[in-house]
Amino acid sequence: MTAAGNNALTVAGKVPEETAKLAEPGDKAAGGLAGWQSGAALQGCGTAWKSLLDGLAGDMKSAGGNLLTCAQTYRNTDQLPAPATAAAAATDPFDTKVAGVAGVHLTRDA
Repeated sequence: MTAAGNNALTVAGKVPEETAKLAEPGDKAAGGLAGWQSGAALQGCGTAWKSLLDGLAGDMKSAGGNLLTCAQTYRNTDQLPAPATAAAAATDPFDTKVAGVAGVHLTRDA
């Protein structure tokens, strides 16, 4: 999970610098189409793609952060001490007795 989270953050970090490169070719091509409606449409398409990809990068960054948080939570939980079964039996408010098994039950006085 940690590796997946780190990979998502790495890719998300690279997207904005790459999407910044989208404008130049589109603007250059649209410049060659001066007076044509397709020139404006081409610029609009490039802008829409940049916006979409930047949004995807934001989603990847959030998902990567969530994966890292989840992985850390698992690590923290794995380091908790195991529940003490004898301690749980010692706090039995009903003073439960196990029939036919000698020496298994701890009383509240024990």
